[in-house]
Amino acid sequence: MLMTTEPASQLTAAEVVARSFCEDESVGARQREDCSTHVISQGAEPRWIIMGSPGSSLPVLRSWAPWKTVSRLRWKAVRIAAAVNALPMMPGVRNGVVRVDTCYWRSNLQCFPKEWNAVIHVGNPSHTRKAILFLIESGKQVVCAAKIPLAADASQAIFNEAEMLRVLRRLDYLPRVLYEDRSRGIVAQSWLHGNPVSRGFTEAHIELLNSLACGDGVSRVCDYRTELALGFESSDLPFDRSVLARGMDLLDCDLPLRRFVEHRDFAPWNLKWIRKGVLGLLDWEWAIADGLPWQDACRFFYLDDVHFGGAGRVWESINSNHLLASYRSRFDIPPAVLPALTMRYLLGELLMEWRGGNAWLASYAFKQIRFLLDAVSPIQA
Repeated sequence: MLMTTEPASQLTAAEVVARSFCEDESVGARQREDCSTHVISQGAEPRWIIMGSPGSSLPVLRSWAPWKTVSRLRWKAVRIAAAVNALPMMPGVRNGVVRVDTCYWRSNLQCFPKEWNAVIHVGNPSHTRKAILFLIESGKQVVCAAKIPLAADASQAIFNEAEMLRVLRRLDYLPRVLYEDRSRGIVAQSWLHGNPVSRGFTEAHIELLNSLACGDGVSRVCDYRTELALGFESSDLPFDRSVLARGMDLLDCDLPLRRFVEHRDFAPWNLKWIRKGVLGLLDWEWAIADGLPWQDACRFFYLDDVHFGGAGRVWESINSNHLLASYRSRFDIPPAVLPALTMRYLLGELLMEWRGGNAWLASYAFKQIRFLLDAVSPIQA
């Protein structure tokens, strides 16, 4: 059965604000406050909701770095306008006033600011769509980022991230869980201070990937074949099944490999420079604790290729990259297992994107599956 995002009514800024501030009848007296809002839309729906003085939102706005040139220029204009409190006069910005009940967050979050502003970011439409509420103290520092579900499967993803952050609490480049509400599907995290990164792949990226190796246990590519096979059987994929079957055959590899945590969205937009030469990693909603090596490296290189008009020859690039060669050497990943590891990533990516309703990225993954099969033929394909 085809799994895609269900059609949903368009979100309004008022609805997003109401969900983000969660009125709670059990807390007692209301603490309603009038708050100005400045809404930056994407299409017909809100993308950013700036609450209070635009200048106070800069700690969040400066942390955001769009990748497309046009978007980057527009966002620079937004930041400049916010800095001089001219955002309300920008074309396309919708201004208003809402009554906000802060009782829920004041009662449940010890770090709730005495003098607060907020920024709400609304995610793209998907079955795991969420809003992120950034609470700002006196316009100077972000005290937390709270994730609020906007779609049916969002709570599961949000709680998965919270569990992964607890599992990985030994690492110092991650947010920390501050508050969790199982009934509402909400998790509040600490703010990870840092600066946006560029597209390059550096020694710091390799060190971050190295840190995801588990201390014990092994993993095998063949152990993931059944899960993928069941996923393909239950999905109405429009792709050549004979090609997918050849790809699945590559997964018959039982070589024991080092067990890894898989982040599963290891991309520039989820990375921050938290200090010189050290990267932090955000958004662990898709992560798994018992995974394979190489998967996050594939994610980084394939995403860069598809989003930035690459030549499509990612298999060749990841095989020749000297930093990835050091990674493979460190964790005893022989060249013979790379086709299986890479195919496992591509098959999983195709299935995930198709289920999420992203036909464009699913089609790209299928093209890369064919490319990989051609590259390893006839010996292994």
